[in-house]
Order: sequence, then structure tokens, then C-alpha cells
Amino acid sequence: MQEILSELDDIAGQVERLENKRKRLGNFLQEVKDAEIEGRKIPEKKISIEVEEADLDGESICGIDGGLLKKSYHAVDLVLTKAVAVVFEFKDGLENVSYFPSSLPTPKLSVFTEPLSREDFSLAANLERMEIEANVALKSMDREDLSLLIMDGSIVPHPSTNPGDSSDVEEKFEEVVEIYDKILSNPPCLLAGVSEDSRSRKFSKIVSDDILERVRSEKKRKLKEILKGTRDTNLLFHVLKQGERTSYFRYCDDFDKSYLPKSILENIYSFYLKATKYDRPLRVDFYASEDPAETADRVASRLLSLSADNEEYAIPTVLIEADKRASLKEEELQFIYSSLQDKVGDVPSLYKLRRDERPF
Repeated sequence: MQEILSELDDIAGQVERLENKRKRLGNFLQEVKDAEIEGRKIPEKKISIEVEEADLDGESICGIDGGLLKKSYHAVDLVLTKAVAVVFEFKDGLENVSYFPSSLPTPKLSVFTEPLSREDFSLAANLERMEIEANVALKSMDREDLSLLIMDGSIVPHPSTNPGDSSDVEEKFEEVVEIYDKILSNPPCLLAGVSEDSRSRKFSKIVSDDILERVRSEKKRKLKEILKGTRDTNLLFHVLKQGERTSYFRYCDDFDKSYLPKSILENIYSFYLKATKYDRPLRVDFYASEDPAETADRVASRLLSLSADNEEYAIPTVLIEADKRASLKEEELQFIYSSLQDKVGDVPSLYKLRRDERPF
């Protein structure tokens, strides 16, 4: 342990130097962020756009989140999922809160008895969660009074959930994609997804390609080197001020290379929003069939109004409530396992894995 502690000074120095470099890059971008940019991937011609808080009076805003628990046994895999839609109704402030399918819905149990690799089981569990969340979102859209529906995460399946053609869970992935396709077929309200901890580097690459190319050679090389290891949220923390968003940009640049159909991707855009002074920017993916800039403003203004209460935690309050309602406890899955064991007895299929039963 002493050897590790002695290395911490070096590690701390590396982190500090990197952060100082990113801060200097952020300061440089702040100097040019109000200037018009002719970059082809920055449609609004500016790095940042000021956002005004929306007046939510008379609006109904829905937030959707899901919970997941999974456990592998000798020949049986168990997955427990739950999803909840929370609707905040505003009239002179928050007037009413409603839930779908209920405030405390019964979780869904999925049992896998076919042999799956560890990777496929992890994918299958995530797809089960995505499926129940997407179905709740689709049914929530039946409400005629919704002005905005917010999903936790993106509004399209993440690339990491694509199992590939040879996987045993490819069929489940295709079923989930079909539900998302229905959600994105002309949604009746504003539709957005908020990523709490995005690891994306796409906006950093846009900055490198469309902005730093106009910088003198030596400085450009140094700035691009900093960007190589920088995530968007890390960079934009130093660039955006509270109440600013980035220019919108396309979620996907090349439909032909995507694993998702063009019908899903062609109207999906993204931006980053800094809702509070001390928290990192949120990545927001949103649907826009007509004017993406106008839609980005409408989505951002509502998210700003929902996220500005806590200076250090800029998550829309309706998603915080959905997260609380959708959370699952390990004891719930353990109870199901014990009940199943009581019914079938101590059979080998339900033996716990050796790594969970080591006597030492």
C-alpha cells in the first residue's frame, strides 16, 4: 500500500497538468465562442448559445427511468427490470405529480435458461431494461397534454447494445429497435434524452476539425493534442457558462455506417447544456423533424428550468423522481431466487456460481 501511496503524488501531478491544459483550451475557446464559425458540423455558427428558462405554467413534462438487477446461477440467469414515467403538471408552480404504470409498479422478471455467454447475458439484461423503458415511453405519449418527454440516457439505443449478427440476443435487439422506431415516428410532443454521465468525445472532435483548423500551426498542434484525451463534458465545463448550450450537431454523420436504420437517426440531434455553475454540462439528444435550432432552444429552456435548483447537481427534477421510483434493491432479486428455490428444491441449475460461494 505504501508503494501505491507514493505513486499518488505523480498521478496527482499528471491530473493537475492535464486539467490546467484543458482549462487553457477552454479559455481559448471562450475567446472565440461568440465569433461566427463557418464549420460544417456547427450549424448554428457558434460554439455556445444563451438559453432562457422556460415558463412552465400550463405544461406537463414527463420523465422516464428504469431499474435493473441481474444475477447468474449455474444454469439459470435472472433479470429484474422496472420502468416508471413521472409527469409533473405545472400551474403557478408544480401543481400535480402522476405516475405510469403506477407510483410503485411491480418489476418484470425475465428468466434465461438457454446458455448465454457472460457478454451476451449482460447485453440481454440491458436490452430487457431498454425494452421496458421504451414501452413505457411509447404508452406515455398517449397523453395529449404532454409538452416534453425526457428519457434517462439517449432516445436511441447506444452502440454498445448492438450484439452483432452472430449473437444469441440479436433478435431481442431488433425487437427493441422496433419500439424505438415507433417512438421516433413523429412524436406528438418534444422528445429528449438526458445522459447523466456522458463519455462522448464527439463535440471535442468537432472542435478539433472545425475550429482548431483555423488556428496557426504550432498552437493548433498543441491544442489538438489536448483534445485527443478529453471528453466533451470535461472540455465544455471550462467553455460554457451557466445557462448556455452548445450549437446542436447531428447524432450520426453517416447513416450508411450506422447499425441503426436511417428512419431512426435522420431526425436526431444533440447539444450540451450547462444548467448550473458548478456541475458538468448535460448531453442532450433530441428529436427534430423541422427546425433543429428552434427545437433545441425549446428543449434546452425547459431542461434549464427543471435543472437549475441545485448548483452542484444539474439533473432535471422529473428524472430524479423517476429514478427514485424505478430503483430496485438487491433484496428483491434475492427473495425471488429463494422463492424459486423453495419451489423446485436444491437443484444444480440453481446452484450459485463458485465465485459467489468461495469459503475463503
